[in-house]
Amino acid sequence: MFSNIEKNKWLQGAAYFLMVITFVTSHISNASAKTQKKAPASAVAYDDNQNASVGVMDLSVLPAVKGSVKQYLPTPYGNLGGLLFNDGTQVMFSTMFGEAVKSFVRPGQEVTIRGLKARKLPLLQAFLIENKNGRKIEEDSPEAGFSPVPITGPDLFVQGQIAQLLHNLQGQVMGVVLKDGTVVYIRPSDIGKLGFELQPGVSLYVRGMGSSTSMGKALQARLIGQTQNHMIELLQINAPPFGAPAGSPAYDYIPQ
Repeated sequence: MFSNIEKNKWLQGAAYFLMVITFVTSHISNASAKTQKKAPASAVAYDDNQNASVGVMDLSVLPAVKGSVKQYLPTPYGNLGGLLFNDGTQVMFSTMFGEAVKSFVRPGQEVTIRGLKARKLPLLQAFLIENKNGRKIEEDSPEAGFSPVPITGPDLFVQGQIAQLLHNLQGQVMGVVLKDGTVVYIRPSDIGKLGFELQPGVSLYVRGMGSSTSMGKALQARLIGQTQNHMIELLQINAPPFGAPAGSPAYDYIPQ
């Protein structure tokens, strides 16, 4: 039988041995974890690099259309919603995809686009764009077009002849491109109110809120006509409400 003193010494030794084993095991685990984290780092970066522009879905089954980019099709809000080819093909995509496209594609470049082609119109909804070097970017927000939001700021005034009509994904006329490249958007519901037919060669005078950037000039028609002295006003569904702007001191004022 062990004495109490011997038992205490034995227990202290066992405890010390367990502490050493725990300490060594912990350091081995940490070292292994660091090694494991470092090893895949380059693989993750490589995967990200490979998948940064190409998604999971196989888009190679979609029709491929080659063309030379004539110009950007900016929206009235200053972002990019499409491209126009030299042959008149209108390419549409979401403005979220447009953020990638505007740094990937430049006017004058030749690209191959895979997407959905309209049956009769020169219209293409893009899902994949490939440049001549074989680099690709893919659409991950397939809702093409843009959502109306209030535009504030001074009106833009433009005049010129129509070069081409623009259509939405439903095949409705939604605007025109003037010969100087200016993009004029007109709601499809307003087309019938114009009193004249939109077609290439027709002169237009347009006033409306929009943007003028390095991508070009675009506006949403508020006043439009064939002469400056005869312009009709279109209802502005997305116009800011009357009164003081939200957040201004006068906005909270309640007349007594």
